[in-house]
Amino acid sequence: MAETEAGDQVTSDDTSWDGSALPRDILRTLDSPRTVEQVATQLEVNNARVLWYLRKLEASGRVVVTGGRWTRTPEGSRLLAGPSSVPEGTTMPGQTVYDFRQAFADAAAGMFGDTYVQAGGEHGGRLSLEQAAEFRERLTSLVAEYFAPGKGDRRGVKYGLHWTLTPTDLHPLGDDDPPA
Repeated sequence: MAETEAGDQVTSDDTSWDGSALPRDILRTLDSPRTVEQVATQLEVNNARVLWYLRKLEASGRVVVTGGRWTRTPEGSRLLAGPSSVPEGTTMPGQTVYDFRQAFADAAAGMFGDTYVQAGGEHGGRLSLEQAAEFRERLTSLVAEYFAPGKGDRRGVKYGLHWTLTPTDLHPLGDDDPPA
């Protein structure tokens, strides 16, 4: 079970996963029999994540495994031939991407002079459920402190923040020891 931003428990019994990019990329690599490691290396994806999708694809009849090597079935080929769809809520809206890219370009062109603050970044780390929930709560609180109605300075420059906290990978297979 997963936890949504609202703290709701969600099961992963739906089939919306099969239209997303990674299962299709995995299927594309299986034009000949391959091991989990070969697929993971080719796609530059964690082996546990590849195996998770291979098991889903196997359960749905889209791949078979023989002697540790996975192969695409005719059903898997049909999935590749069909339309792709990313589950709703998993993409950043195009206008938001445009707005933020434009804001960086505007700043570089001098629109805000030299009196502005700008930052961006992408971060990842292995967190427990408790750590992720605490981070979400602290970030939500910080956002409310600065971006809630009436909290800003009406004379200031308008700032925007777009963030997503979501699991992005599984723990690698065979890596059971915590880092020293």
